[in-house]
Amino acid sequence: MRSRAFISGAILLLLGLSLSAQPAQAQTNAYPDKSVRIVVPFPPGGAADIFARLIGQKYTELWGGKHAVVIENRAGAGGVIGSEVAAKAPADGYTLLMVTVGHALNPYVYAKLPYDTQKDFTPVGVIANVPSLVVVSPASTASSLKDFLASAKSKPATLTFASSGAGTTSHIGAALMESMGGIEMVHVPYKGAAPALQDVMGERVDMSVDIILSSLPLVQGGKLKALAVTSPQRSPLLPNVPTVAESGLPGYDFMAWYMLVAPAGVPEPILLKLNEDLRKIAAIPEVRSRIESMGGVVASPSLNEVRAQLNGEFDRWAKVSKERNIKVD
Repeated sequence: MRSRAFISGAILLLLGLSLSAQPAQAQTNAYPDKSVRIVVPFPPGGAADIFARLIGQKYTELWGGKHAVVIENRAGAGGVIGSEVAAKAPADGYTLLMVTVGHALNPYVYAKLPYDTQKDFTPVGVIANVPSLVVVSPASTASSLKDFLASAKSKPATLTFASSGAGTTSHIGAALMESMGGIEMVHVPYKGAAPALQDVMGERVDMSVDIILSSLPLVQGGKLKALAVTSPQRSPLLPNVPTVAESGLPGYDFMAWYMLVAPAGVPEPILLKLNEDLRKIAAIPEVRSRIESMGGVVASPSLNEVRAQLNGEFDRWAKVSKERNIKVD
């Protein structure tokens, strides 16, 4: 009798678990059954926007074209405004957020955020890693990054570097250089890459660490001089320009990653589908060619790999922001 009662109880428990799982499974199997939006917390035309639109188009095609992926630009406050929009969206997989390195830095440089970066988001996947160029005016006396670093070390807090804003990729890349090189420069933040590079070209600021998408055309046009590339390997687009690691800072590796995240709580099967489909997109020759033509490196980590990557980035930038006392008012 006890044995039969135990078996009956077990059957009822399994049946209950099966029934309770059916709605979630049905929701996952039907995904997507409406439009998906990718929030881009930056203005149109930048790298994050370009990659989001590329991904959105290919997701739409991969899903049969029934439900379009819509790009929504919500720029401002270093990505905080758009990130808040995504953080407060339902955790159903229909709102995604395109982020880059600032996502891992913001928790440590902002006194207060309207969301918890580590608890309110979950990674989906990475589409590309993009290096920056260390650039100076063509009239600069620095013939190499090694020369520039030596000058910075001999004259602490004298040489200047331009960024497109506090906490942006160009700020972070230079801050990492300061941290690893034991040097101190004066940070001059601007509202965007264009005015920052304009002042480097005009010798009003000594240097900038600018993403290759915006700096490469100026280097190719002779308006800027590239001292080094921030990736571990030289860029195929500038094979004669050494890496920062080759130029006096061994181990230096700074690539701006472009990552999709979602509000925390999205069902695991939906995250897996989004990640697997993103990896399929990364393998499309047209997509690879587009990313590489902009100086990027195609990336397609698994869901577990991208989770480990983001955790490592939080640790990395917590250390750098503390050492360089990076703060955003």
